[in-house]
Amino acid sequence: MKFTTTALFAFIAALTTAAPAPASQDYNGFQVVVTFQGAAGAQYTEFVPADGSVYYLNNALSISHIQSDGGATCTFYGVDGSQTTVVGAQTVDVGPPQTQTSGSCLAF
Repeated sequence: MKFTTTALFAFIAALTTAAPAPASQDYNGFQVVVTFQGAAGAQYTEFVPADGSVYYLNNALSISHIQSDGGATCTFYGVDGSQTTVVGAQTVDVGPPQTQTSGSCLAF
């Protein structure tokens, strides 16, 4: 019985060390805080990874302005073809206002 218990613990230890590490959700500690502003004070905020990957947005609000807290260059794409680039900490107008579908940010 002692051998079986020891073998069982060794087996469990081997499984836990062989398991892949969970995927990082903090993108090396940096995400860009981006606020999408619509009419009449409507807005929503997303935490976009600053690793250059495509980030999909799932909010139908028509956006007039995109604000970033800085640290990256971000480009967002609208449903009607807009392309809005925000460099660093600034607010940029979206023209014409439209729902944003995706974007990406890359830290500088």
